[in-house]
Amino acid sequence: MVQYPALLDGEAGAYGVVFPDLPGCVAMGTTVDEALRHAAAALHDYVASLAEDGIPVAPPRDPAEVAIAPGESLVLVPLVRRPAIAWLARQLAQLA
Repeated sequence: MVQYPALLDGEAGAYGVVFPDLPGCVAMGTTVDEALRHAAAALHDYVASLAEDGIPVAPPRDPAEVAIAPGESLVLVPLVRRPAIAWLARQLAQLA
């Protein structure tokens, strides 16, 4: 399974996740678990959007190469592909 390195930061009630390799791919949550769940969904949607537009997706870099600022934690977020959902979204878009 492909995993992208991401940076998690924040404090109780407000956590954020950014993907250094994927500009604009971010997520937030009120708990760490929620932020990570939202990060997995954001990663999926980001990659699906690029794929639909025929834009290649940057491969994940080695986590050891990611610069970590004070207060940030490095996490690995799996890229979970949901083909059935993507197929349904395409079908609905065609109906619109």
